Amino acid sequence: MSNELINPQARPLAAPSVGQTGKNNVNVTNQDGGIVNINYNIHPGEPTDSAEKMIAIQQFSREYYQLLVTNEEDVFETNVITITANRALTEGIVPPEIYERCSTLSEAGVEELKTFPAVICRENTAYNGLTDANQWAMYCYIKRVKKEGKFIKVGFKPIAPFPQTKMCMKKNAIYFDLNMDCALTDLNCSAWSVHKANLFEAFDEAGIINMPRPY
Repeated sequence: MSNELINPQARPLAAPSVGQTGKNNVNVTNQDGGIVNINYNIHPGEPTDSAEKMIAIQQFSREYYQLLVTNEEDVFETNVITITANRALTEGIVPPEIYERCSTLSEAGVEELKTFPAVICRENTAYNGLTDANQWAMYCYIKRVKKEGKFIKVGFKPIAPFPQTKMCMKKNAIYFDLNMDCALTDLNCSAWSVHKANLFEAFDEAGIINMPRPY
């Protein structure tokens, strides 16, 4: 049996245009002129720019960010991501100092993780650093972490969506501390990792504008 990965058919990853149509959705005009509606959950009565969100953003680290990748289709409807424990903050996918302080998810470790801005996304739809042009990632802050047997549930609050293809481009991937030079990239496997990189510098280099950040 061949070990070659079969690459799903992918169309050219043209940049879509974006329009905010409400507090909880974004309309995206894709490369064929169709509209894709991206829904994300903000609870009724919760201001888009709540005091809690502003405080979280002002506490964000400029040295580390966390990346949570999932295959859950409803992740942006529930605002909860489930990661198997053996793929969460394991040695080799977090810096050694963060592994030492945070991997056991002690109270102090979780509080430190909450100061790292989060990018949450679904797995890429193709290999070799490619994904569907209509796939979106979410810039978030972490609200709650709960162990449940062999799984870890992470509750998060969305801040803003952005095109996942931006992270896949090799010229941008270096700033996100991602490896796009292989078939199975950091965005192909469900996992919770921490990267020693300034997420806001990465946003700027990738042309992802107007992302809220600490002063």
